[in-house]
Amino acid sequence: MSDFNKSRRVFLRTAALGVVAVPLAKVATHVPTAHAEKPKAKDGHALDYVNNGPDSAHAKFQEGHKCANCVFWAGEVSDGWGGCNHPQFSNVLVSAEGWCNTYVPRG
Repeated sequence: MSDFNKSRRVFLRTAALGVVAVPLAKVATHVPTAHAEKPKAKDGHALDYVNNGPDSAHAKFQEGHKCANCVFWAGEVSDGWGGCNHPQFSNVLVSAEGWCNTYVPRG
């Protein structure tokens, strides 16, 4: 058998394994992206939270204070609702326009 035929067989075998490996690698590394959406916080959820800051009658509330400009704001998820890094709100989405009595302005 010539070296050319041997090299050709090795090449064809390696190429065939590569063609088979690509779809298998895609299946093996697939991570599902579906997840349950967190519920939206309701007024009075915790810490005198309200979905619309100006609705608050709390003495600490000041005009312009809202979740979207608080240090605990974790970013919008969808339609004006987002995450909050405060432990009391870890299991719910809060409104970007919301407010609670632990509000701390970003500085």
